[in-house]
Amino acid sequence: MIHEVAWARPELLSKSEQARIIISLHTTPEEAGTVFTRVKARLAVYSHVVLVTTDPAFSEPTTADVLNLTRKSYAGALEMGEDLITIGIGNKIESAARGQEHGKRR
Repeated sequence: MIHEVAWARPELLSKSEQARIIISLHTTPEEAGTVFTRVKARLAVYSHVVLVTTDPAFSEPTTADVLNLTRKSYAGALEMGEDLITIGIGNKIESAARGQEHGKRR
């Protein structure tokens, strides 16, 4: 299953209306994890990842933050999509970033 996701640091959300609006238009990592669990995704891949930073006073969120928050509600195979990623779907699901052989990343 391919899904979009957005995340901002909670302290930023408490101070920035713009950040709250952006997040309200997307799925949080925890919500996406719930969806992945409900549909029993064999592999979940994030695409269109929005890491909200509207104020330089707050540290920039990371893709590791998104993956860790997703793990609160989803324990299955999970990938952070990236340009030119290749996903093989069959009896076995394999993914590889550009320049890597299939199955080397999980």
